Amino acid sequence: GVDRGRELSMIGRLNVRHGALVRGESPYHAGQRNAAFYALRSGCVKEVLTRRNGAETVVQFSLAGEVVGLGCFAASQASTTAVAVTATRYCRITVASAEKLAGEVPDMGRELLRLLAASVTATHRVVASVLEREALARVAGCLLDISERMQRSGLDGSRFRLGLSRSDLASYLGMTLETVSRCLTELSRRRLVDVRAKDLR
Repeated sequence: GVDRGRELSMIGRLNVRHGALVRGESPYHAGQRNAAFYALRSGCVKEVLTRRNGAETVVQFSLAGEVVGLGCFAASQASTTAVAVTATRYCRITVASAEKLAGEVPDMGRELLRLLAASVTATHRVVASVLEREALARVAGCLLDISERMQRSGLDGSRFRLGLSRSDLASYLGMTLETVSRCLTELSRRRLVDVRAKDLR
């Protein structure tokens, strides 16, 4: 759409470095100095937070057309570890070049604010879902969210391959793997979704 075209046009004016990640590879780790963010051209990246007891929790995931690592605007060190869950292509954009262009092009500043606001809104949505919804509604809501996000990026939101594993999805939604599997089976039984391994319709 128009918003996506404007975003790509502005990214084209930045000093970007194109790259690729294989499954399991990390563009940055928690505690590491991080002065850049990553616009995903394809694939899926999860952000993992390690708790004091050593357990890892998926706190966010990003799809093609979205951005990973916006926390670099708030702190010089990353608070999460980003991990590619599928083969991923990206554009790496430094904070310095983004801030410079934002000062020269008002649209860039507005776009950065929009991306930051979208990230905060997504976090609020997940927290509300975990606190207020029962398990089946939580899983269904997450699938609808993925579908809507893909449509916003110009992709088919009715048929897609789920990048996250079921265990990652369970971690993200604050549920057990068994509960997520049971919910997907129930949604399939009700003919609301067709699930074949990671392929969903």
